[in-house]
Amino acid sequence: MPSDILETASWRVVIAEDEPDSVRLVSKILEHHGVHVDIAHNGDECLALLETTTPTLVVVDLAMPGRDGWQTLAAIRANPATAHLPVVAVTAYYAPDVAEDAARAGFDGFFPKPVSAKAFVPCLEDILRAR
Repeated sequence: MPSDILETASWRVVIAEDEPDSVRLVSKILEHHGVHVDIAHNGDECLALLETTTPTLVVVDLAMPGRDGWQTLAAIRANPATAHLPVVAVTAYYAPDVAEDAARAGFDGFFPKPVSAKAFVPCLEDILRAR
């Protein structure tokens, strides 16, 4: 892990989210910490964005129309160029079994919506530190 990885100002995060309010909330939290944010409004946009940028991590909504978060994660993990990226899930449909399914699927973290403005970035730091 590069030594500056925990300096949030060096982060680039791709957010794959179709809900405008969630995009605003997550991006504002990250931008408050100096993070550069790229927005994808669905799974296909996310995968296209990952062809041209290498983010520090990817935040994916599980329930997007078209290619959902589960399918987006599978495509990220199947591509040797992106398989190494940390990917965290966000969802409005929180339940303990969904969190367990997300971990089994290969998500590096799981956050119920709305994400906590206070805890989100520290949790992301923990995820990056653990990699």
